[in-house]
Amino acid sequence: MEKSIKKETARKIGKRIYELRKEHNLTREKFAELCDISSQNVYYLENGDTLPSCTTLIDICNQFHISPSKLLFDPVEKEETILDETLLSDFNKLSKENKTFAINMINSMIHLLLEKNT
Repeated sequence: MEKSIKKETARKIGKRIYELRKEHNLTREKFAELCDISSQNVYYLENGDTLPSCTTLIDICNQFHISPSKLLFDPVEKEETILDETLLSDFNKLSKENKTFAINMINSMIHLLLEKNT
């Protein structure tokens, strides 16, 4: 990745992490504790000095029940995207057993609809 593009990407992601932290009224220290990183790392992330590791990205997303796209990509104001985020957020709140059940139900419905259209 070109250096200036990487820096701009890190800055945008850092801004989103900062906004997420503020949205939940968390100090850097508390956010760091919840995401299992140091408060210094949170500082570097928020300032765009570094990009989150895959593990850190996953920890943040799991902790706040958001998809990685919320942190990684510019927001798209589309009804579909909002619906996807809402469904994903609700899905992440389910137990493992209920997630499996929901996935099986969706797969069954998709197959029925595909059969109906052929």
